[in-house]
Amino acid sequence: MSEITTVDLFCGAGGFSEGFSKSGGFKPLLAVDFDKQAIATFQHNHPNIPTICTDISELSKDNLLNLTKHENVQVIIGGPPCQGFSIAGKRLPDDPKNVLFKEYVRIVDILQPDIFIFENVVGIVSMQGGLVLEAICNEFSKIGYELSHGVLNSADYGVPQARPRFIMIGSKHNKVIGMPEPTHEALYKKGGNTRLKNHVSVKDALSNLPLIHQGQGEEVVANTKAKNEYQKLISGTRYPGKLFNQRATKHNECIIERYSHLPQGGDIRSLPENLRTKKNNVFRLKDDVPSRTITCNFRTDIIHPWVPRGITTREAARLQSFDDDYQFFGNLTRKAKYLTQDDQVGNAVPPLLAKALADHIKEYL
Repeated sequence: MSEITTVDLFCGAGGFSEGFSKSGGFKPLLAVDFDKQAIATFQHNHPNIPTICTDISELSKDNLLNLTKHENVQVIIGGPPCQGFSIAGKRLPDDPKNVLFKEYVRIVDILQPDIFIFENVVGIVSMQGGLVLEAICNEFSKIGYELSHGVLNSADYGVPQARPRFIMIGSKHNKVIGMPEPTHEALYKKGGNTRLKNHVSVKDALSNLPLIHQGQGEEVVANTKAKNEYQKLISGTRYPGKLFNQRATKHNECIIERYSHLPQGGDIRSLPENLRTKKNNVFRLKDDVPSRTITCNFRTDIIHPWVPRGITTREAARLQSFDDDYQFFGNLTRKAKYLTQDDQVGNAVPPLLAKALADHIKEYL
């Protein structure tokens, strides 16, 4: 069987493409993103995937066909930013807020893949009372696609993070493709006999990483021996024995004291009054369950379960299910116009969720 051709739009640091690579049997023709630093990370980890750093609105039909070498594109993956959609009735008007999504539809219409997978925030389901989702479905239906959609919990597919994501699968040829079946479940749901594995916990994900304190760590260190199945799975094959991006942010004494008093699973409201701040979205990880959603501000908002500091890029990448030798490039703080390491990790599709989707759609191609 020949390899299945793919195009990755809004590819970022490469989580979607990484999952498809792990699934095997796919031939990536092109990956596109407008951020220079995200593309640098993508290219380093996927040197054999053709990439272009550009705004997709600047890609003409001729550009696309030349970049994909006029091959038949079977699958398109990606998730355009969809914050603040503007709608008129049940349609998406030509409003700047809608441009990136409409460009995604335009490229799907040009390349006419057999299947596309559209990934986004779960809030898209309830935007403007469901009218935004209805308008999105209308846009894809107009260009000939049968649709299914759902909200998937990443933890149900082996990711040590309870990250809900909206997934839409579009298919041609009068097929409707549903969502992949879960492979994992929460321990409290377990019955006597089950084919599902336990959810992967924060402890499962982080327990063999070098336990560094605030201000410590390095960009490249020797990896340590895996203690469980998950750690073996994500140990990596690019640079065996190496671990990247394990560098912790330095905090002042006041912040360290605040973090020290946070209980596992607690937030700012768990603290004594004198240690609270107006910023409520600071949480300490609970080590016996999957992580909460990894955001782009994990150095200040997501606190390590065992030491009083924000988590590192590598710890966040572990919780996102990236391999240990998947290396992220860029600043740790927002001093440049390009995406930080935090943005790249926080914005990514978890590779193991992407792999589950890739495994699933292969049955229909």
